[in-house]
Amino acid sequence: MAHSRPIRVLIADDHQLFRNGIASIFEDITDILIVGEAENGTQLVEKYSTVKPDIILLDISMPDMNGFEALKYIKRTDKTVKAIFLTMHDSEEYILHAYKIGAMGLISKNTIKGELVYAIKSVFADEKYFGKQYDMAKLKQIEHNYRKITGSFADDYIHLTLKERKILEYVSKGHTSQEIAGHLELSKRSIDHYRSRMMARLNLKSLPELISYAIKYSNANKILGNE
Repeated sequence: MAHSRPIRVLIADDHQLFRNGIASIFEDITDILIVGEAENGTQLVEKYSTVKPDIILLDISMPDMNGFEALKYIKRTDKTVKAIFLTMHDSEEYILHAYKIGAMGLISKNTIKGELVYAIKSVFADEKYFGKQYDMAKLKQIEHNYRKITGSFADDYIHLTLKERKILEYVSKGHTSQEIAGHLELSKRSIDHYRSRMMARLNLKSLPELISYAIKYSNANKILGNE
């Protein structure tokens, strides 16, 4: 992984102390150089276009625009962007979603200095790094598992009308029948009718079951990058 110049890194995290801590890690590492900092997703997008770093080291949870949204925005104009998420959210769901939207790595904020340096150098060398236990075979297996989840929902989902699917989308976001009626310019009574019919088709016995179904389907699709 030898290279002739320092790897230029842009850090994005909404906590100043954390950014300072990361910067201090690289003070004595001559082949990694911090070239900029951002405290939210919007600022990251702006700084990326002017700083043009080799790698972005970013958090997922940030104000204005979260890390996932910021990376997707940057990739619209630069598909070659190399990004590593450094986050507390390192479960399989987040790892898979980061991988699907084009990140080249994701590691925990609790990682040790050596692993962070290794991740940056690996990604700079065009190698993906999502932690020691997540090689490409493991990532593909996780993706396969989530596709099975989505498929099981889709078997039922395909029988819903477009209007019912739209209502299900609002249900997943926690909207009430009255609120959904306002969005779709229908009466509350009509929404209740659609919802009851939908529950019957999906064999759901209660409103909590419908809400749970809607959220799970929505989340599975987002993780897989289908939304």
